[in-house]
Amino acid sequence: MPLDEEDYLKKINREIDRTKDDSTRLYHTLLLSGYWAQMDSLKSKQALDLVIESPHKNRLPKGILAYFQGLHYSHQGNKERAKLYYKEAITALEKHSSSPDILIRAWYNYAYIQVEDKGYDYVVKTLTEKCIPLSEKSKNTELLAYSYTQLGLTFMSVGQFGKAEEYHKKALGELDKIEHRNSVHLITYFNLVSNYCYKPDSRTAKVYLDKAKQLIGPFPKSQHYPNYYFQEAMYYTTVQDFPNALSSLRKGTALAKAAKQTKLLHLLYFRMYNVYLMQKDYHKAKSQLELILAEKVLPATAVNRRITYEQLAGVNNMLGQYKEAYQWMKKAAVLSDSLQQNKLLEKMHELEILHQTADKQRKIDALEKQKEENELLSKNKNLRITILLIALILSLVIALLVFINYKKQHKLNDQISRSHQQDLLHIKEQRKYEATQAILQGEEQERQRIAQDLHDSLGGMLANIRMTISDNALFQTDQVIEKIDKSIAEMRRIARNLMLETLKNIGLEIALKELCEAMAQKHFSIQFESFNLSENISFKTQTALYRIVQESISNITKYAQASSVIVQISQNDDLLSLTIEDDGVGFDKSEVVYGLGLKNIQNRVQLINGTVDISSTKGEGTTINVECYV
Repeated sequence: MPLDEEDYLKKINREIDRTKDDSTRLYHTLLLSGYWAQMDSLKSKQALDLVIESPHKNRLPKGILAYFQGLHYSHQGNKERAKLYYKEAITALEKHSSSPDILIRAWYNYAYIQVEDKGYDYVVKTLTEKCIPLSEKSKNTELLAYSYTQLGLTFMSVGQFGKAEEYHKKALGELDKIEHRNSVHLITYFNLVSNYCYKPDSRTAKVYLDKAKQLIGPFPKSQHYPNYYFQEAMYYTTVQDFPNALSSLRKGTALAKAAKQTKLLHLLYFRMYNVYLMQKDYHKAKSQLELILAEKVLPATAVNRRITYEQLAGVNNMLGQYKEAYQWMKKAAVLSDSLQQNKLLEKMHELEILHQTADKQRKIDALEKQKEENELLSKNKNLRITILLIALILSLVIALLVFINYKKQHKLNDQISRSHQQDLLHIKEQRKYEATQAILQGEEQERQRIAQDLHDSLGGMLANIRMTISDNALFQTDQVIEKIDKSIAEMRRIARNLMLETLKNIGLEIALKELCEAMAQKHFSIQFESFNLSENISFKTQTALYRIVQESISNITKYAQASSVIVQISQNDDLLSLTIEDDGVGFDKSEVVYGLGLKNIQNRVQLINGTVDISSTKGEGTTINVECYV
């Protein structure tokens, strides 16, 4: 959608009214259908029908009509019809290279509407193998920039924010070659705002948000404004300015409703739900999800519906409404099973087609073979001798196959025996693992109970004593109050370490950062670094990693005589790496028997199916490396 939509619409209508050339008039009528496709399906269909019913439609370049039919049906949510028309357009446009820009758009739209079925890798493949090469070949800088930023958006969708930034910057490099800024500039700015908010890098996100605002400012009626307010809300959420985030989202929803941008409207709704969730206003979060379900646009697809059900289950659980939470989770499970069943049926259908094709081919081969045999019968009078020779050869082959089969069976029996021994060993190791898991889980539960008791009983008593002394002039001395304040602070520190409230509320990265700050001392510095840590790490894994860091720093404090420690945690795809390195006295691994602390670290790593490597040399410090998949 161009920035100056009113002027764009006037130009289209002026061309339709004034031009005498049938192909030009019909092409602009298709542009009119495309303009209305995302806002008014009736007007879009009316314009499309005018072209379909025109006796001069064959004067349009091949594939153009099919492309705009695909565009219309994709905006109406009819993916199957849209796919057919896009495929028809691609086939025709590849044969006739008169409209490379339409071919590029057709390829991208064709891949985009199949992302739920074929995954993001199909979109990446289409952009890198079709859209970008075609844009470079046709020297269409605008579409090349658009392809780059959409490639970045795809990487952002799977959490590859560094890779996404690289392609967004490539898009900006191409856009610098264009004299006048247009809607592709705006889309690229929007994508960069989202990417930097996810990283998070709110300062850089604000730079591109300001660029977008400056660009869209002269066009107050632009259909891009709902998306602008969505990005603005993303920025405010990143800096935890929730009131302004909600204000931006309300502005965006009002404009999206007026423009009938239903999909964007529900994305704004879902972002509003996320803000309520971050505020821990679970009642409003629940209402927002119920509104999304009621309007039936975002949950129209089974995958989005399942996600909404799962979120409702989580919110009801937070509210203590366990029966409702169970019902929503059961709906999500049923829907998940249905999705799996549909995929299985599709696979079975594909296999059936392959089977039928292979069966037909076998029949053709059999007929050809019969024909050859008949020809041989007519030409060769010594066929019986040939058959006898073939039979003899077959007998030898069968004997050879029997011998080979005997050898293979013998080898297979040996393999089965070894496999049985390995299974027994695996069961033994599994039992050890289950015992370790039970011990650690019991330890964690006991920590929770002790922490709760400290907070509810001892904390209240100390606070009461302080108030009593403060109100009584006879006991109002700074030393007594200071000691009691320290007691309360110590009690809270112990409770926080045991209950992991920070870990539960705001995630692993901030929890580890606060732990390092809390355990640092005057002559003992702790440097914490985090890279590309995602938010979807299971709480079990977060707890184990938190306790590993806690145990490691405690050991360093007691035994290492170190002056500095580096704690680094990073994530690459689904591989998570944790390193704790100190500059202490170190130890000789061959001379030291692992104590309870190091054994606890090994047990916790085993609990999350990870690996641990402890490297140390006397006088050169110690390094602990932990890796696991999340």
